[in-house]
Amino acid sequence: SPGQAGAAAAAAAPAQNKQAAVFGSNLGRAVSNDLETDFATPPDNILDKVQFIINNVSMSNLDGKATDLKGIMKPEWFGWLGNYLVVKRISTQPNFHSLYLAFLEKLGDYGRGLIKAILDSVYLNVGKLLRSPKITVLTSERSLLKNLGSWLGAITLARNKPILHLMLDCKELLYQGYETGRLIAVTPFVAKILEGAKDSVVFRPPNPWVMALLGVFRSLYDVEDLKMNIKFEVEVLCKNLNVKLDEIEKSDGLSNRVSPDKEKNPDFNTKPAAAPAAASSDKPAAEGGFQEQTVIPNLAAYVQINPSVALFASNPALKRVVPVAVDRAIREIIQPVVERSVTIACITTKELVVKDFAMESDENKMRKAAQLMVSNLAGSLALVTCKEPLRGSVATNLRTLLQSAVSAAGTAQTPETEQMIEQVVQVCASDNLELGCMLIEKAATEKALRDIDEALAAPLQARRKHREQTGQPFYDMSIFQNNSRFPSALPEPLRPKPGGLGAQQLMVYEAFQRIPRQPVVAGAQGSSEGAASQQAGQAQGAGAGAGAGPQATDGNMKALTLLASKLSLSVNNLLAAAGNRSGEVTYSMLPETHEVRSLIAEVKKVGVVSNDDVCLSFAQTVFKQMYELSLNEPLRLESLIAVLEAVSEGCGKLGKDITTWITYAPMNTDDERKLHRTVLLLLARSQLVKIAELDVWIARSMDGGRNGVFVEFALHFARTAVHERITGVGEIPNIIDSFTKIAQKQGSYKKSVNKLLEELRGSKQGEEQGPGQPQDAPAPANAQQKAPAQPAISKVDSSEGLGVSDIAAKNAEAIALAARNDPPQTRQSVTHLLDYWIRVYNETPGNEKAYAQYLQLLQQHGVGKSEENSERFFRVSTELVIESVLKSAQAPPEGTAGPPALHYNVVDAYAKLVALLFKYMNSGGDAAKVATQRINLLNKVLGITVQCLMAGSVVAKNNKNRFDQRPWFRLLMNLIQDLNLPDPQLDSISLQILGVFGSALHVIQPCVIPGFTFAWLELVSHRMFLPNLLLAKGQKGFGLAHQLLLDLFQFLEPYLRKGELDDSIRTLYKGTLRVLLILLHDFPEFLSEYHASFTALIPANCVQLRNIFLSAFPRSLSLIDPFTPNLKIDLLPEISQNPRILSNIPGALGSLKADIDAFLANPRGSTTFLNDLPGRLLNRSGDVNPSLANSLVIYVGMEAIASLQQSQPPSSPMRGAEVEIYLKLLDSYAPKNRYAFLSALANQLRYPNSHTHFFSQVMLYVFENAPSNDSGLKEQITRVLLERLIVHRPHPWGLLITFIELIKNPRYRFWSHGFTRCAAEIERVFESVSRSCMSGASAGEVGAAGQQQPGQQGIGMVGGGEVVKG
Repeated sequence: SPGQAGAAAAAAAPAQNKQAAVFGSNLGRAVSNDLETDFATPPDNILDKVQFIINNVSMSNLDGKATDLKGIMKPEWFGWLGNYLVVKRISTQPNFHSLYLAFLEKLGDYGRGLIKAILDSVYLNVGKLLRSPKITVLTSERSLLKNLGSWLGAITLARNKPILHLMLDCKELLYQGYETGRLIAVTPFVAKILEGAKDSVVFRPPNPWVMALLGVFRSLYDVEDLKMNIKFEVEVLCKNLNVKLDEIEKSDGLSNRVSPDKEKNPDFNTKPAAAPAAASSDKPAAEGGFQEQTVIPNLAAYVQINPSVALFASNPALKRVVPVAVDRAIREIIQPVVERSVTIACITTKELVVKDFAMESDENKMRKAAQLMVSNLAGSLALVTCKEPLRGSVATNLRTLLQSAVSAAGTAQTPETEQMIEQVVQVCASDNLELGCMLIEKAATEKALRDIDEALAAPLQARRKHREQTGQPFYDMSIFQNNSRFPSALPEPLRPKPGGLGAQQLMVYEAFQRIPRQPVVAGAQGSSEGAASQQAGQAQGAGAGAGAGPQATDGNMKALTLLASKLSLSVNNLLAAAGNRSGEVTYSMLPETHEVRSLIAEVKKVGVVSNDDVCLSFAQTVFKQMYELSLNEPLRLESLIAVLEAVSEGCGKLGKDITTWITYAPMNTDDERKLHRTVLLLLARSQLVKIAELDVWIARSMDGGRNGVFVEFALHFARTAVHERITGVGEIPNIIDSFTKIAQKQGSYKKSVNKLLEELRGSKQGEEQGPGQPQDAPAPANAQQKAPAQPAISKVDSSEGLGVSDIAAKNAEAIALAARNDPPQTRQSVTHLLDYWIRVYNETPGNEKAYAQYLQLLQQHGVGKSEENSERFFRVSTELVIESVLKSAQAPPEGTAGPPALHYNVVDAYAKLVALLFKYMNSGGDAAKVATQRINLLNKVLGITVQCLMAGSVVAKNNKNRFDQRPWFRLLMNLIQDLNLPDPQLDSISLQILGVFGSALHVIQPCVIPGFTFAWLELVSHRMFLPNLLLAKGQKGFGLAHQLLLDLFQFLEPYLRKGELDDSIRTLYKGTLRVLLILLHDFPEFLSEYHASFTALIPANCVQLRNIFLSAFPRSLSLIDPFTPNLKIDLLPEISQNPRILSNIPGALGSLKADIDAFLANPRGSTTFLNDLPGRLLNRSGDVNPSLANSLVIYVGMEAIASLQQSQPPSSPMRGAEVEIYLKLLDSYAPKNRYAFLSALANQLRYPNSHTHFFSQVMLYVFENAPSNDSGLKEQITRVLLERLIVHRPHPWGLLITFIELIKNPRYRFWSHGFTRCAAEIERVFESVSRSCMSGASAGEVGAAGQQQPGQQGIGMVGGGEVVKG
């Protein structure tokens, strides 16, 4: 019938089309023309001259070389020259395309024929490559094609010339590439052609021809299973054309093309049909659960599945989906990641190894070095490349599989189900990311080893044959041929030398040794970190008692040594990047995710599972290294101290041995004594040695004053230790006693000792009066508490024990010394350069050519070439522009108040110059090297600016003049604004730029330069700085923003604690409040996640300020109205979720954490812990340490919540050992300290989460079970809650919930207590609070419960809590 015939024809159409899918037809003459043309070739002497011209042409001699070519080249030879340029130059040298284009422009009309010949040759060679059967296999051919595409776009589209349809049909080329499996070659080629349109007036988007091609790219991008590197080319093209991929309209032409066969197609990631039954469908069997198996062998044994996830708890069969999703995700991305990483690593390794081992006869050394380097590079590249794509792929596959499985099981797709699936996706993707990365990294490493052996087969065989046949040393002379830049351009230490590499040079390759990653067996913990900890614990348990075997001991020692080498290399790289500011980098500045901190964490893990002999041997090596360092780069010393701290966690004997080792430290010279004193102070700060033992040793070494070296040593040590709050005067009685005896004798040290004793007596009196303790001061040694592992040499000076106020003075001295060493006429020379720049800036604004000429002038004067000249130029320029602005001051008009007006033209021009230098900094190299150069320059400029700023403040202070912060503010503000504007060139280093500015602002914090405080706060809160910092991907800017706000509160804290604010501090406080309120609105997660460290710094009398931090909650959360009648917070879904806390809670507890863990593990095994605990939380004045109390409350609460969540069946939250700790502290403290501890508990009453729920229960439990004879405890609980509610908004949600429950629930008998009516004012307060909180309950109901009603008049809390007259 006709219908059947039509159906048959339709069914046959695809088969016919598929047969017709042949590459090459209708693509234009470039592809169809395969006829070679015979070109007229010039004589040999002309050939040599032309090649000489092409070899030596550069941007600086274009005119001369163009003239030379015109003089010798006849037009009839253009065909030969065009083919020569295309085949030998253009197709292989993409970096010189701009040079060759400029050269052709210089030829003018004469060169038109040459351009045509070049175009003809380009089309001819493009056709050859496209027709090549090896184009999809050989990367070399695809690279040539890509380079020709880049040139073709530059010489046509970029110059507003079209690519004619009859010459090359780019759209049809993409379609046929899709049909025939050649997209892997065609896509980069066409994308490079279109990149030329970005500089075109005619062809840039929205040109219809370009947009049509982009539509084809958009359709191809969405093709399922398309390889990632093809999609990446599309993404790069869109970025270069400044077009958003998702805004491009798809082309419908792809639907009319033949669908390619994806099996063995180089354009697609095909999945092996290892499990046919599962491959056909993602749906599980109705009864038997999910049936698909993983292709990667035994993968399911290593995949981690958190059993506490709600979806798996209700349907355990769905756990089988997770290994399959991980398996699919890994197989999707492993091929392109491994190919790219191995290719880059092998090329790099081969070039370096062949150069370095050119004179090495031992092929085994060469092979080993190459293998170490290539495995490290390939593994690291694969790791950083795959992490985010893998996370997204796991999430996508798992979400798809779970939705299919849930639907197949007949479960309705409700919002609750979707939420449970999303929770599973996020948790499982995070938990198994490390496993996937490990497998991809392992695959890359193994392939790299195979490929590098193949790549180096010829050089290795040559060495072997040479040795076997001659027995003479081998020299690879090939590196000296072909006019190679190397090794002649290398400095002498890096050139190959007879005899091969030395031991020190081989260490560079040995440093590539990698610690193999170990897979984590699933089922033990809910996360990889937990499983790793469990494995460490098992290893430690197995080694204890019987002792670890010699193989394990040797392995642990090697692991520790290797980690130390990698740590040293990481510190070297960090300090090299810091340039001349390396002396300002300290351990505390490093973010939590920095490689240095990660390596130290690895040392801790290995140390925990190692026996004492291994730890002590390694620690002794580290201890010796400290005395080989200098004090110019404090980070080196601090990192070694941190290593010793990490090792001490697993070795209890270390502290005793270090005390012995310090007695043998060298003290022969002044430098050695300064270093030894600094080491001792850092060891004491970290509590690796006990102050009491140091006290005895130093006193004994002074020998009653007869040992002058130790007397002087002890003077500096005691002054610094006391001033820096490392210890108290009462904790070094032997040193004080020795000083007292020396002061009673006649001698050369009597005056110095008497002066120190007076200082120490003043410090002791200050301690007895209870001054506020700074944030970074450790607890007293008698509290047996370890300070956070963040030593800072900047606060433990090696000579005089300087505080933050002395930092500016030291920098002023450094600036003055540098000025004295300047050559004559330096200021005059820099003044001329600046005058010339200001004229250029004012007369030719925005003229890039004039700017470039001036930058060349600066280079001629050594700026940018020599570190010394650059430093001198920026320092003198900064001084000159600031002086000029201050001299421009004009008195305000008569009758008006205020400071004199300043003119900032000079500062603005100088800031523009710095910005130009930064943006155009390019001393050669790849993009990463240029980025490093730019960051180093910014480091240098800001470092000098900060030093000059501190010097200016010191000079003003010494001259008793008012320090004018305005010109400095204007300079820094201009730099922040100019260098943080959106710029494609700087996008990749935007976070590093913010980091440099943040470090500079940290150095000039208000505690260092009080006169710059207002400008400092304005700079920190600038719209181009703080928001960009907090918007950085992965919250990478949170740590720096946290540190800067801590700097601000550390300055404010003494003033706020006293409560007496003058006008300037009150204005600063208001500005701080405004910044915090903006953060509360725009970045509440930041305030919420760091609430612990901020609230520890806020004095008790700043209630509203504290409430701002405690009221912050994630933007994804929607708060329930706390005044909702019959609200059951137990049923809220958020109440079981743990909040995210970024403050370093365990670090603040120090050694107290281990004692808490031991007590919680065995509450009845420790008889003294609870009795000693109250005293360990006190500072030297006898008050509760707020930071320590907050950390203890949170840590113990977290342990209690974790225990409750794991207990089956659920136990009572108030019957654990954790609550016993709280009750003991409340019972032991006097009212003042008890109030401080109750405030720490109330600080956890925040938004709906598991912490708020638990601590609300704790507060209510303590109130209910307080002894009947102790009404003071109930009164204090009421005070802590009430005083936070009667201030202006905001009010924490958990605080409102707790207080409403307290006054509404009859079981607490709140209104029966006398303190609710002890005074008329108090009664009115309670009455107004009751009216707001108890509106849902009638007076009769409350009265029926036996509660006394408060009065009817007073102060009311309206709605959110504003205080108004009632």
